[in-house]
Amino acid sequence: MSNINTQFTVERSDCSNINELIELSKTYYKDRDVGDFNYLEWQYLQNPAGKAYLFTAREDFSGELAGQYIVIPITFNREGEKIAGSIALNLLTNPKYQRNGLFPRMVSATHNECAEKNVLFTIGMPNHQSYPGLTNKLGFKHLGDIPLLIKPLSLTNIFSSFLKRKSKEKHGGIIKLLIPDIKNIKLLDFNNSEDVDKINDFWQKAKKNYLISTNKEFSFFKWRYNDLPTREYHVLYYEKNNSISGIIVLKAEKIWGFNVGMIMDFMVLDNNFKVGRQLLRFVKNICKNESLDFITILHTNNYEYRILKKNGYLKIPYKLLLQKTHFIVRMNKDFLGSDSIFSLNKWKLTFGDYDIF
Repeated sequence: MSNINTQFTVERSDCSNINELIELSKTYYKDRDVGDFNYLEWQYLQNPAGKAYLFTAREDFSGELAGQYIVIPITFNREGEKIAGSIALNLLTNPKYQRNGLFPRMVSATHNECAEKNVLFTIGMPNHQSYPGLTNKLGFKHLGDIPLLIKPLSLTNIFSSFLKRKSKEKHGGIIKLLIPDIKNIKLLDFNNSEDVDKINDFWQKAKKNYLISTNKEFSFFKWRYNDLPTREYHVLYYEKNNSISGIIVLKAEKIWGFNVGMIMDFMVLDNNFKVGRQLLRFVKNICKNESLDFITILHTNNYEYRILKKNGYLKIPYKLLLQKTHFIVRMNKDFLGSDSIFSLNKWKLTFGDYDIF
């Protein structure tokens, strides 16, 4: 803890001091990508929705970076129309400078700038340490917790992984997946102009199914699932008559010692149960072939959630969750229909909207 007479300056950063931000991150985050230069450059500077809004606190005498508060802009879909919002992430204060009132100052400065730039609201999925301060003192409202579902693939494998796991780290490394060729289900080619058009056409139809969601045009898919340098995703789509009717995004990782398939996103048109079932079966077969323990997905309660339940995905009871996914929202600027964003049931949210995966 710093001396009571220590002074700090809160200022806007252009994110060019990534190396300094990495050093600050290392005081708190241990197994996260925020310690990787290429990852932060991707997250803060290459986002198609714009550069990050970042305010830092610096100790005046030493010049040492004492804290950071960051939101990155996200284009959202609300009832078929685009609106500007953001997501808060990578929030921290250097432990030796805590209890100096830095966090409220950084939060206030950041959200004031968001309002000036017409970034209408900010969402967050904070950890248990950030959550109380954000909701009790800093203007965020807790809308509820996003359900986590799993589909066990092998109880034997799960038990074996539990016994053998040497590390309980949340992120234990990428697991490579082999994606087979199959009729109707294809792997998205980010460099194919036809696939670009197909994704954009799919989204124009799909967005009408969601009251509020991330705007998932091709530019977002490319940035989120292709350009990210530290992770490996597989974007698969179901196609018939040269048109996409369903998308599923898959990755595999060692998490808390288990071998896990993660569905990052899952979308089907017109509540098409058959398309959803075929995509889920395809993913199940991929994961079983790699001897994964289970598949998991974070998903709000909409019609795709119901397709998941009908295909054997089980909701994890709240008391058994190793980490709760609180969903919080802060209004930056009033706008017509703003009340709609404060109902969790109106949101389409998955792991793909959650920055740590």
